[in-house]
Amino acid sequence: MLPLAFAAAIGLVTSYSTPASAANSFTVSVSPNVEPVAVGSTAVFTIRVEGQTALLPSFNFEVEGGTLAGVASLDPTAANVAEGSVFVTRDSEGTARLNVLFGAQVLATGSARFAMLGTLNVSVTLDAGPDAAARTWRYEVLSSSGKVVGTFSAGTSGDAPSSVVSLPNLPYGFYTVRQILGNDTRSSCASGVFYQVASPVSAQTTLELSSAAAAVFFTITPCPDLPAGLSVSVPIDTLAPAAGILGEADVLPGETPISEVRGTRQAGPGDPLPPSVGNSRPVESTRTNLFLFFLVIGTMATLVPVVAWSAITVRADGKQ
Repeated sequence: MLPLAFAAAIGLVTSYSTPASAANSFTVSVSPNVEPVAVGSTAVFTIRVEGQTALLPSFNFEVEGGTLAGVASLDPTAANVAEGSVFVTRDSEGTARLNVLFGAQVLATGSARFAMLGTLNVSVTLDAGPDAAARTWRYEVLSSSGKVVGTFSAGTSGDAPSSVVSLPNLPYGFYTVRQILGNDTRSSCASGVFYQVASPVSAQTTLELSSAAAAVFFTITPCPDLPAGLSVSVPIDTLAPAAGILGEADVLPGETPISEVRGTRQAGPGDPLPPSVGNSRPVESTRTNLFLFFLVIGTMATLVPVVAWSAITVRADGKQ
């Protein structure tokens, strides 16, 4: 049992002494922050005092089934409310009980369960090819008594056909993982069914978690009734970056992606010719050929009248 005043003396918490009659001017509650707690770890209990918190008495803390590891100060968190923390450890499975006392009076009690904990990894695979549409699949984890102890979602698509979701801090024991089937998903293909999950429940009726990690696998396959339109292609992203993202888009809206550009760039006045662009063989530009063609036609159109006028003039001079 560690008096709060003693804790203050060693720098863990600050407390104040008041007459015992002040004990009726406030209420005390205690609860663990997280439960269960891994064996060998520290359980953190929150001590909450409501009422007259300007001057608080010296509390004592007593631990049953564990070890008192430390006490943090009671600090105001709101009007007439103060909160602090008490740290408790235990090296074996079982329950540690924390009592908050004022003198010999027990003001509040809280318990934390210590257990061996592991992680359950659930792997979901969509066996539908690279053009499969993105989907979200929902799952539940049940304890041996049938109580739902966890829910989660896994996402898959053609470019990410597998997804692994981890559920940490589960006490050792037996569990069942089951997929929640939607309107278009069943355990076998039938009319109107798009996806099939051969085993909507984990392969074992009950899965034992007896080490740091255990794994469960689900495979989802398309049915013949799956519409061909439920597919996704991954084009070149031509959208500008979202707000707050530095830089510019590789391809701006309305522009052709570089892989589809043909030909070569033309050098400007005094500038060297830049390299070819695109991944297609450069083709000879027809703009230059057309320019030369019209230049020749224009030149001929100008020379013909001049030649004709010269011939007429020569003829007239000969007659004279």
